[in-house]
Amino acid sequence: MMNPKSIAFVIHGLPMGGAEKFMISIVNHLSAINYKPIVILLSNDDTLANEISTGVPVIKVLKTSRYDLSISLRIKQQIQSYSAQKIFCVNPYSYFLTKIAFLFDKHYQIFLSPHTTKPFSFYNWFQTFVYYRLIGKKDTLVYLCNKQQDYLSKKYFLPACAQTVIYNGINTEIFNPDHFSGQDRDSLRKSFSIDKDDKLILLVARINPEKRHTDAIKALSMIHQMRAVIKPHLMIVGSGNPALQTKVKQLVSDLQLDAYVHFAGSQSDVRLFYYMADVFTLTSESETFSIAALEAMAFGLPCALTDVGGAREMIVEDWNGTLADPLDPASIAKAWMNALKNNLNGRFIRQYVEKHFSLPTMLDKYVNLLSQPMIQ
Repeated sequence: MMNPKSIAFVIHGLPMGGAEKFMISIVNHLSAINYKPIVILLSNDDTLANEISTGVPVIKVLKTSRYDLSISLRIKQQIQSYSAQKIFCVNPYSYFLTKIAFLFDKHYQIFLSPHTTKPFSFYNWFQTFVYYRLIGKKDTLVYLCNKQQDYLSKKYFLPACAQTVIYNGINTEIFNPDHFSGQDRDSLRKSFSIDKDDKLILLVARINPEKRHTDAIKALSMIHQMRAVIKPHLMIVGSGNPALQTKVKQLVSDLQLDAYVHFAGSQSDVRLFYYMADVFTLTSESETFSIAALEAMAFGLPCALTDVGGAREMIVEDWNGTLADPLDPASIAKAWMNALKNNLNGRFIRQYVEKHFSLPTMLDKYVNLLSQPMIQ
């Protein structure tokens, strides 16, 4: 017998990332209000599994080979064993493997939340195009911003189905600079050889090609070559592609920026870095709706973001930040300088996030969505 309170969440894995933290926040909230969520992982990467509430089943369903489609049947078996009728898939790959198993079963409803937007190659586009072909009228696409909805609808010629937009939200109580008022900010900065009067730009992102860390390094070099009064430092929090990380560090050395670029690696808690920084940045060529940017704004940081994904839906120019052209280090450098010089009010920036992008607002919308009657 189906349990309307049981909801299955299917995700590729739980590495350190925005999509993963997003799903965990929904799972934990549902668990706290007497729903019965289960989490199905399609890989062994369970880095964030310990952040899931005690009592929530976390099940690994793994492929035995690259082309092992029996994984779909095993996903179905796990979902049925917990009597779940609604299934929430994070990203198209998870949706594809789940949908195959329920293709001809009308007793289940599947939600797809895509957290990637721009394809990185023709192969990636074609693969995702195939995944989206399985979307049915009973399925629901949950977008993270309006720009994503518009882009994906046109790029992949999406079939007719229910669609909605729910912005990411963050816990502004956890991401609150007041919790760190007892910390000596100057000493924290000094531990990275950053003087108290220096300006610090913070970039929190995995070191992957689409994040364009090399553009950030080039932008910093341009500012230093201007002979400007401000010679900011750049803090990079995140790890990833080892070969690319070596390339980025080599570029830092080639441009003689070793004293101004700091690599903090992967951090389970980035709040101290928000507390130390003056400006937050993302230099990506592709984003959807950055949770890290929202966290930074909760700390009162102005954001200088490349104009991709939902950046325009979270940034109000000269109020909480500024936008730059993607793939353009000169435009990024200009945005950084504007953010550093404009002296935007950190209290207003935090209030903006509290009003528009709070975690309770987001969670209420997801509970409402998942509690609605099945689409017939």
